[in-house]
Amino acid sequence: MSRKEELLVPGQADLELRQILERCKTLQLATMGSEGPEASYAPFLLHEDALYIFVSQLASHTKNLINASVVGVMLIEDEAESRNLFARNRVALQCVVSEIQTDAESYEQVMLLYRQRHGATVDLLRTLPDFRLFRLDPEKGRLVLGFGRAFRINLPDFRLEAIEAQ
Repeated sequence: MSRKEELLVPGQADLELRQILERCKTLQLATMGSEGPEASYAPFLLHEDALYIFVSQLASHTKNLINASVVGVMLIEDEAESRNLFARNRVALQCVVSEIQTDAESYEQVMLLYRQRHGATVDLLRTLPDFRLFRLDPEKGRLVLGFGRAFRINLPDFRLEAIEAQ
């Protein structure tokens, strides 16, 4: 199968996207701090086309999320599963940030799902006063599969559109 034909296999890229979204339990965060850009990570939940993270206010990325309205996010294939470290499958998203207050209608439902995904440690974290829940709404995205296979992610429904080399 040629590279061009591989790009056209119906549903293959969609399947790869769903696998990344389901298999990855953490995401990489790119935030802007007062002294410049910062990289970090956090466990996440994908629910109703938004990403949720539950993070400590003691972490610099949390302060950055509070002070900014946007964040860069990457979900990337595990190194051990990658055929080539130069071409790991990945999803990059630009997201709008909003904090979900504990008295919000959606808070308890999201935290229940978050616990189901990440286990009993979430129960302990909920007892700590510095943990806050954030919703990251993707605005733009890109899926990269290996070498030369890139797709624009049309949001909010995560539909893919192939990006042709120019």
